[in-house]
Order: sequence, then structure tokens, then C-alpha cells
Amino acid sequence: MMVEAWADSGWAVLERAEPTLLVLGRPTCDDCRAWHDELATYTSTVAGFRAIELDLRSTEGAAFKAAQPWTEHIDWVPFNVLYRAGQPVEEWTGGGLKRLDEALRDRS
Repeated sequence: MMVEAWADSGWAVLERAEPTLLVLGRPTCDDCRAWHDELATYTSTVAGFRAIELDLRSTEGAAFKAAQPWTEHIDWVPFNVLYRAGQPVEEWTGGGLKRLDEALRDRS
């Protein structure tokens, strides 16, 4: 699966009816890079599933944080937010395809 960059997708991707995983992180974070590599090999059974990465230290990341005050509580990256139809339905820190599968199963 291709993990898309926020700059290529933007806010509209979060409004999709299909589940979208937003991964908040930093390119200098070893855990973030490892999670990216795991996601790159992932094949979801959920139709239309997409994964988007957003670097919190980028211009887009700063704008996202300003528009989403809940991001202030993020202490650990990668931080994952599963969206469906514009609403966050699940969130967790770290990687793990098992956790992603559980979230998709529970929220799809």
C-alpha cells in the first residue's frame, strides 16, 4: 500500500466515507519511519482504506495543530487517528498492523 503525504491529500481526505488513517509524526523519528515501512507493506481488506502521513513540524503540520486543539495532548509519535466521514473514531500511539486491523474491524 502506498502511504500518502498530507501535502498530496489535504483536509478533504479526512471527509471521505471510507476509513482514512492519519499518522502524525516526524521524519526524524525512528518509530515513525518503522511504522511507515510497516504500512507500506500493508494490504487492507477494507474497501477504500487510505493512510496519510503528516509531519507535525512542517508548515502543514503547524496549520493542522492550530486548527485541531486536541493535538496539544500528543506526547508520543507516531500518533494515529482513524477517521471515517470526517470524524475521528479511534486513536492510538505507536505502530502495529494488528492494532490497525482491530481498529478497522471495530470501526468499519
